Amino acid sequence: MKLSGKASLVTGAARGIGRAIAERLADEGSNVALADVRKELLTDVAAAVDKKGVQSLMIAADVTQPIEVESMINAVISNFGGIDIFFNNAGVVKVQEFFDVKEEDWDHIMDVNLKAVFFCGQAVARHMRERGHGKIINTASLAANRGRPEMAVYAASKSGVVSVTRSMAIELAETGITVNALAPGIIDTDMWELIDAQSGDLRHVAKGETFRNRSSLIPMKRPGRPDEVANVAAFLASSESDYITGQTIYIDGGDSA
Repeated sequence: MKLSGKASLVTGAARGIGRAIAERLADEGSNVALADVRKELLTDVAAAVDKKGVQSLMIAADVTQPIEVESMINAVISNFGGIDIFFNNAGVVKVQEFFDVKEEDWDHIMDVNLKAVFFCGQAVARHMRERGHGKIINTASLAANRGRPEMAVYAASKSGVVSVTRSMAIELAETGITVNALAPGIIDTDMWELIDAQSGDLRHVAKGETFRNRSSLIPMKRPGRPDEVANVAAFLASSESDYITGQTIYIDGGDSA
């Protein structure tokens, strides 16, 4: 119970890595606020958190809207007394040909994956600074350190998350707040199911083929599981990582080696 008595906020908590991390933080004793653009998708996650003997809080929030971000943070503080851990996770992806990318595609992906990471982190950090401590964990991606065909905007956004993480960490180092990022590789989640489907439509291949082919290239010869990402998140959220800040940890079965 490394996080007993702590309060966590997880954005994009309805599924995949966000859900796994929410449940893992609850396993360690943290109360968990669950935020997602569609609140109705959080019901099962909240039930799973509550079963672990801690409190959950469901919040509908669009992380690209400053008013909703402020309301989200205030709701957590009002219900839990503060925010000790912030998992800055909400993200979107779109697979498309380079020449098909439109300005609105760029803007949407960048707004959710990078701009919101910065400004949500800024808003939570203001609160954490007043308390003199806090853990901020951003979601980057294996795509951050390499070009990705048909995912140029997504890769660029995640590269930005790595950079923002470093800058935030340096800015906040003397305030008692650490800032790190997780960079998952191929993880068996709803997002990769979407990537597989969109890639299949683009390349005219059967469902599951892109995921299988991409997974076969991983040195460990398998995709990762959401709980394997959540285990690293729990470490970064705990006092065991107090001297670690500004780092991006790749969780990819050796894919970035």
